[in-house]
Amino acid sequence: MMIKSMTGFGKAECILPKGKITAEIKTVNHKFLDVSLKLPVGMSIFEDRVKDVLQRNVKRGKMNVNISYDGALLKEGKVVIDGKIATRYYAELSKLEKSLGLKNSITVKDLAALPGVVSYEIEEAKIAALWPKIKIALDRALAKLGKDREKEGRALFVDLNTRTKNIKSLLGTIRSRAHLNIDEYRRKFNDRIKDMTGGRTIDMGRLEMEVAIFAKNSDISEEITRLDNHLANFGKTISETGEVGKKIDFIAQELHRETNTIGSKASDFKISKSVIDIKGEIEKIREQAKNLE
Repeated sequence: MMIKSMTGFGKAECILPKGKITAEIKTVNHKFLDVSLKLPVGMSIFEDRVKDVLQRNVKRGKMNVNISYDGALLKEGKVVIDGKIATRYYAELSKLEKSLGLKNSITVKDLAALPGVVSYEIEEAKIAALWPKIKIALDRALAKLGKDREKEGRALFVDLNTRTKNIKSLLGTIRSRAHLNIDEYRRKFNDRIKDMTGGRTIDMGRLEMEVAIFAKNSDISEEITRLDNHLANFGKTISETGEVGKKIDFIAQELHRETNTIGSKASDFKISKSVIDIKGEIEKIREQAKNLE
């Protein structure tokens, strides 16, 4: 078990003595869990139960769920027309028709298409008996969805792990050159003083004091240590299960913060280049985090 992608697909059926129930689930990236559910005619009573099952299995992503029923039960229902609602619609539409100067524009077909006028009802007890079968189809579809998301998650894990190794390598370069930052400053400051004094003997005490101030302001050892800790935490997180996408994005923000600080303190060219490269890897990590549950 490891991280899961938010993108996946699962479809399954439950065969009945007379017909079948099909559950189809598609998921894509989304900041939160957003479920769009389509149920067969007369089966809206199952909406809450279906959503409860979905929410227990998927924590983040936009879900499009379609449950269809092909069976004899659909033929046992009856068409119900609400005459009172149709009459009210007609009365108001007639007023509108008159005010617009129209004639004979309202038809039965128009009224039948309006909400609440026509419905198709099936005996509730018979519909309720279908729930166990719907649950079977739904569970099977979710199992297939889970495998699909895990497969994509493995690919994301490989990519994120590679990014981590790249950052560690770049951080190694920064660590090996951290002291050169100060040595280079000492050399440049020494040359500048010589130019200003015409080559005369310089005050070494002043030089060392300036170098000490610079060293304090440009010390990146703490940032390097914190980056090491964040990378270790990152490695553990991408090996976890469950909802980790937001956590990975948060760690990436912390990595970016420490890297930025190193960049602002460093004057060494290779350190600066490594900082730019690390930022590039972090940006790719944040993009991938959007794909994770």
